[in-house]
Amino acid sequence: MARKKHEAEKKHALRKKEAPPVQDMPDETEHPALSEKKKPRVSKLLYRIIAALLIAVVLLIILENKDNLTPENIGNWIRTKAVGFGFGDGYPAELTGSTALVGNFGAADGNLYVVSDTALTVLNGSAKEMFSARHSYNDPAVSEASGRYLLYNAGGTGYRVETSSGTEISGTSDSSITTGVICDSGKFALAVQPSDYASELRVYNKNGSLQYKYSFADSYITAVALNTDGTRAAVASTITHAGTLISRITVLDMSETEPIAEYESDGNLIFAVQWNRSGRVTAIGDTETLVSDTGYNFTPYAYDGRTVTAYTLIPSGAVVSVSNYAYGGDSTLLIFRDSAEPVESDLSGRAVWLSAAGNKVAALLSSSVVSTDLTTGRQEAACNVPADTKSIAMADESTVYLLGVREIRKENLKVIEADNTLSQTE
Repeated sequence: MARKKHEAEKKHALRKKEAPPVQDMPDETEHPALSEKKKPRVSKLLYRIIAALLIAVVLLIILENKDNLTPENIGNWIRTKAVGFGFGDGYPAELTGSTALVGNFGAADGNLYVVSDTALTVLNGSAKEMFSARHSYNDPAVSEASGRYLLYNAGGTGYRVETSSGTEISGTSDSSITTGVICDSGKFALAVQPSDYASELRVYNKNGSLQYKYSFADSYITAVALNTDGTRAAVASTITHAGTLISRITVLDMSETEPIAEYESDGNLIFAVQWNRSGRVTAIGDTETLVSDTGYNFTPYAYDGRTVTAYTLIPSGAVVSVSNYAYGGDSTLLIFRDSAEPVESDLSGRAVWLSAAGNKVAALLSSSVVSTDLTTGRQEAACNVPADTKSIAMADESTVYLLGVREIRKENLKVIEADNTLSQTE
């Protein structure tokens, strides 16, 4: 019995010896951080939902711009971005050449472009020169789309397409050029005056080959617009009948020999046409603006005797400044967005030039620039400008480039406080 008891005590001692030691774990009193709750983890499902939404947005953008996402367009965009990196000496920047027309001053993708009497120059936001192309045109004019610049000699025969990588196309027309336009796909159109017709529209592929032409026997082309892929065109032309000036809008499909739609506007000189992103057409005249539906049935909006002082084209239509007086007097902005019923906005001054970016339009008044929201018509920001400012170009919704007599400036638009009046910015 004594021996069995001794063996039992020995086994108990052995089990006690082999038992793991009890660790002295810190409690919440010794370490207050332990009382803090762990941050909840974001579930993998949420990450997947976010990723799916991002992919859907990218696919939507691709589908909406599928006709423009060509290797050439993507390459131009990459080259433009690469060249645009870096900093210049800042604004003001000296104008290349001796003078520039107000219509040859604009902005694209935040960068400034200007055509002087000697060169097309593109500058980034810090006045770094992205590229410059010399020319010898007597009356240069420019149209920009997706990083391509159609440069042509109005009244002459020369034309070119310039990009940040150099001259893509250089050609000479057999007839004098009256106007031109380039679209996102790289196709471009020239209106010319041949010897055997009053005028003619010629549409070129992005490689410079002639794709399509349409001749006008008795009317003279005043404005042209292309849709984004260059498969359709809207052409404004004028004719005089029984002493009355008539503007005609002709809608053309490049796969058809005859117009798909025509509309006439009596006593109205059309000087600008826009092919809206929605597929509608907007035409700006000196007595009324015309807006079509997607079937090219036009609805006019008459100015009721008011004078056009300025206008600018926007993706959804146009903004037109009108005044009750031919010389002097305040302006009213008419904002046409896929509708012949504009949003109106009264300005405390006369607009002499307009430019738009994003959802804002800027108006150059006598000594200031005022920006207006395209949706509400509310004036939201302003800045003072030098007396020699003759044109403006919006870089974005809060920044504007200014064209002076010999230099280019850049200003930030300051939000108008509720208790300030617009006349105080004048």
